Amino acid sequence: MTNQTGKSKPKFELSLLQTFYLVAQHGSFSSASRKLNISYQSAANHVRRLESMYGARLVEAEKGSRSVKLTPQGKALYAIFGTELETIFARISVLMQEERSVLRIGVPQAIFHHFLPRIISLFKEQEPGISLDFFERDTQLEDMMLNGELDACVSERYFGEAAISQVLLGEYPLSLIYPRDWSYGEINQDNFKILLEAPFITYEPGQTIRSRAVDFLKARLGADPKILATSSGSTSLKAMVSEGLGFAIVPNWLVPDDDPIIGKVQIESLKKMKVYLGYSAFLADNDHLAVFNAICRDQIGSRLDSAQDV
Repeated sequence: MTNQTGKSKPKFELSLLQTFYLVAQHGSFSSASRKLNISYQSAANHVRRLESMYGARLVEAEKGSRSVKLTPQGKALYAIFGTELETIFARISVLMQEERSVLRIGVPQAIFHHFLPRIISLFKEQEPGISLDFFERDTQLEDMMLNGELDACVSERYFGEAAISQVLLGEYPLSLIYPRDWSYGEINQDNFKILLEAPFITYEPGQTIRSRAVDFLKARLGADPKILATSSGSTSLKAMVSEGLGFAIVPNWLVPDDDPIIGKVQIESLKKMKVYLGYSAFLADNDHLAVFNAICRDQIGSRLDSAQDV
């Protein structure tokens, strides 16, 4: 879409307006961020983006305080909406509460297998009337959220999209796994060089763990690892390693330390992977999603913390 000058108009997002409305109503970014369950910085970024689209400053920070006040332009914009915007959001919230008998949730395959059965059990105890539709995906989660195909997702990526609110559930280390009975022998932190000729099994291009693993191995081996096969899911990688096909770098929680078939070495120098719960910003007040959110933060967060302590 273009205006009369031929320049493209910026894409307008309702979530930006909702954040500004709450900042104006409560007088601070922190209050708005708590209301929307997003970070303080995300709330501030929403308003800055709206200011860029509006072409004027809308809020000003009070000196020595985290509170803000509206500029004349901000007061005018806030006055235009008055109670109408609040009514619109209230109606949307009621509509979503009444219509959302199903929550559509995207989850990477391995995270689903490792964490979700217990979460589903706890959710059904509290929300017996709500159905859960799960989609085991990874690289497509952001697009599915933006296209409205999902209500929420558990992801190892931070999307940075105003339309998607994300909260950090926890983080986990990565480990190198290998067949205990293969010809290359036992692996430890000091002998990674023996993997120079070993077949490497990894994720599809574009996945974060693959990128970190390849960079790590290239630095330690002095050459690119010899990739034998790729897959989109950690469970598939584990199965191939179990068959003796090669080694892989995967989430530490995927394989127990005492697995009789697969050996494991936790790689301390590799950056930990973060796990986020994301949901459509306009569902911030949905009661069913709030229950799912709380259970995920308790179950996934505590289990990831425990895995790091092992």
